[in-house]
Amino acid sequence: MPGDGIDAELLDRYLAYECSEVESAIVRRQLMARPDFAATLALFLSELGEERSRGAPPDARTSWAQLRGRLHEADDDSLPGTPAPLGARRVAGTEPRHLFALLPSRRRHSGWQRIVFTTLVAGLVVAAVVRVAQRETTPAPPRPPETFATANRERAELRLSDGTRVRLAPASRVQVPADYDEEQRVVYLEGQGYFEAKHDSTRPFTVYAGTAVARDLGTEFAVRSYAEDGGAVQVVVRTGEVALSGVGRLAAGDVGRIAADGTASVTRGAGVESLLGWLDGRLLFHDAPLAVVLDELRRWHDADIKLADPALGSLPFTGVLTDASFQSSINLVAATLGLRVRHAGSRVTLDRIGGLTPSSLSPTAARRAR
Repeated sequence: MPGDGIDAELLDRYLAYECSEVESAIVRRQLMARPDFAATLALFLSELGEERSRGAPPDARTSWAQLRGRLHEADDDSLPGTPAPLGARRVAGTEPRHLFALLPSRRRHSGWQRIVFTTLVAGLVVAAVVRVAQRETTPAPPRPPETFATANRERAELRLSDGTRVRLAPASRVQVPADYDEEQRVVYLEGQGYFEAKHDSTRPFTVYAGTAVARDLGTEFAVRSYAEDGGAVQVVVRTGEVALSGVGRLAAGDVGRIAADGTASVTRGAGVESLLGWLDGRLLFHDAPLAVVLDELRRWHDADIKLADPALGSLPFTGVLTDASFQSSINLVAATLGLRVRHAGSRVTLDRIGGLTPSSLSPTAARRAR
């Protein structure tokens, strides 16, 4: 299909359930990124299903040609430079429930558009495929949850149906149950997200992350729970209050942490703005292990970074990095810690420099060792 980035043969195999998991994920991601194409495909599948139910066998070549023509028309209506505003798209006369947009990176030119899609479009495509495949001989399956995700280097904003705003950091995902905002308001987070919750005392907004549960009491707060954190969860409260399982109430300026072993701790009156710097593309570290710093750089820059000696991962780094330039960030880290930067293709390796690389012990650990 010209212009949409989806190979026609790949789409054919996807609709015939012949794709691998990786290929299916590619098709779904591209369809969700182009709601105009997804809506056209859904309409085509719906009409095809009606034709089959009437017993008149549709001509595959004619149907596919008609679909290509529609997709050309959809592409003409979505030319670069004229993106549809958030909330402007509708499918089958139904208001979209949640709106999702990838945020432009400062590394990219301003001509990059915001890619906007509604999850209702994706749901419609899936429902149409199931209906055609099963010919409506079985009851419709339960509505699946909707998942919104960012890859490395990507940040995104999600506006839920109740008005709650979610901002996702790179390599993060949030899952929204199909019945969200009907009887309860619950989401599931992997990675890092910032939530501006619309308060409702009868249906509190709740985030499940790892083994922790954070419940809104009228607030703006951030939750972090990356797999690389080993199951640890951190909640940072900017305004209002949050009830964190195993910790209790957190007020504005508080940081609650649940370690991988379940140990809970609270820091009252913390400098939360520094912990929320990622919202503006700034990563602030204070005595952080180099391994943790590199994990962040991999997510924010999609970079291939290695350590010549794994023991270097415990070196403590303090500084501010940004998402604007990977090269400047890695050079700053190397200069601060007395390391050499070696390039081999796209891979970057950090290695010791004799006489310049410090001990792997942090200042705090070094004092304790005396």
